[in-house]
Amino acid sequence: MFKFAIALGITFEWLFGPSIVNLTSLGYAGLRTLCAVLLAWMILETARTLFLAAMSLDDHPPGGSRG
Repeated sequence: MFKFAIALGITFEWLFGPSIVNLTSLGYAGLRTLCAVLLAWMILETARTLFLAAMSLDDHPPGGSRG
């Protein structure tokens, strides 16, 4: 999931970030990209955890026969 988060973070900065004109703005762009990567990683891991939790639920009705 981390590789997808990196791609999403870089894409976010590429699409929505301001142009880089000096070294300070390059540092801020890197920091914004890092924050976007971490946010995307948290969202992807949360979605994966919720999906796995939903898949682990028993799909049989309570008290029903299993055979």
